[in-house]
Amino acid sequence: MMDDWRVDDLALCISRHERYPPEVRPGAVLTVRAVLVDMPDLAGGQAGTALNFRDVPDLGPRAAYCARRFRKITPGAPDSFDAEVIDLMADATRVGR
Repeated sequence: MMDDWRVDDLALCISRHERYPPEVRPGAVLTVRAVLVDMPDLAGGQAGTALNFRDVPDLGPRAAYCARRFRKITPGAPDSFDAEVIDLMADATRVGR
């Protein structure tokens, strides 16, 4: 099964493997740097999608983070408050020039 993970997606960690570094823990939000499809499960399980993240150590040349331990965060469309803040920020940068 191919997941719809892409580079630059945000991933919410929902479970932690004992080999993961401390910063990769439930509740952490990470940015996807690479998506590996059909990554073999070295423990004998089913092959699946694996992820590597920015600003997080790689697990090794033949290892990556199991995508099943993460949920993709999909930001919603900007609402009226977001649009107002964006407009104010754009105006502030014009004034500073």
